[in-house]
Amino acid sequence: MNTPTYTKAAWLTLTLVLAFFIGWELHWRHENYVLSYNDDESLWASKRKLIYQSSTARPVLIGSSRIKFDLDLDTWERTTGQKPIQLSLPGTSPRPLLTDLGNDPKFKGILLIDVTEPLFFTPTGSFPEREANKRVTAYPNWSLSQQISFQINRVLEARLLFLDDLNLALNPLLNRLPIPTRPGVWGGPKFPHEFSVNLFDRQTRMTPAFVADTALQNKVKRVWQDVGAHSPKQAISGPPLADILKETKQSIDQIRARGGHVLFIRTPSDGPMREIEKQMFPRALYWDRLLSYTQTPGIHFEDYPALTHYHCPEWSHLTPTDAVRFAKELIPIIEQKTGWSIQRQSAQTALFTTSSPL
Repeated sequence: MNTPTYTKAAWLTLTLVLAFFIGWELHWRHENYVLSYNDDESLWASKRKLIYQSSTARPVLIGSSRIKFDLDLDTWERTTGQKPIQLSLPGTSPRPLLTDLGNDPKFKGILLIDVTEPLFFTPTGSFPEREANKRVTAYPNWSLSQQISFQINRVLEARLLFLDDLNLALNPLLNRLPIPTRPGVWGGPKFPHEFSVNLFDRQTRMTPAFVADTALQNKVKRVWQDVGAHSPKQAISGPPLADILKETKQSIDQIRARGGHVLFIRTPSDGPMREIEKQMFPRALYWDRLLSYTQTPGIHFEDYPALTHYHCPEWSHLTPTDAVRFAKELIPIIEQKTGWSIQRQSAQTALFTTSSPL
């Protein structure tokens, strides 16, 4: 009796699979896609874990997409000796992250909070908090197997374009099909893939193609207009706003009680987006009240000549070149505002000190 062998079939299958993946990779490289890390729960958890492996001198950033684009982490590290831990989440309110850090007895460091008013001042439990709550809940359950898988994926994602889940997974590809939207149905914002790439330190940057192409920039402007058309037309006020301020102050007080420090930052926006933000969220009622109620220092880009000259090509985020300049100009302003001494003092790792209490 002859026993069938499947060696040839196995080799043929392997050849076809390899040919498919090589062709798939080459296709997307030909389409000018750029290598990017998936900004998923594991990448976020790896940065959240760094808090326990770093000195209290290493600042932690929470906010939404603006601080991920606008503050160049490498420039901050070259200037101070400490690379910030980037925990911000695009399209998300940072308040659940603030609550998480406030409740964490081991966090007693430097916290910089980026305030984008339409996201920061949203009702507790609303959609802009969903992703932040999801990350905070998942982090304590980040298993050993997930951490090992993350380390393997880290190596592969640095080399293979087709592993980009944000742009090249099935759902994003299906979303690009030219299918008209049904009346009354909105599937959320759809950004061109050239808009951004995500680095391993969770720095987000515009691609060179996006910076150079006003047509792509106009596409994102239309996305913001579409988002605005599907957003609340009135800002939160009254008791819900008072509750937000109370919860925010409680978390900040918890951090300060452990010796930590907190600073609010309002990064640049311009054009029609800035005009709408000023109409819906007047500074006196939101930004100024936030600082006053929480007794926390804040840096608003409109208050400092060095920070007012920036142009956001799609109204909301800075280019990579401007992100480098913004970091360089922001650091001395932080020192002046807070009394912190954060610039590199010697060839050795810089230390954060406080020359005056907050």
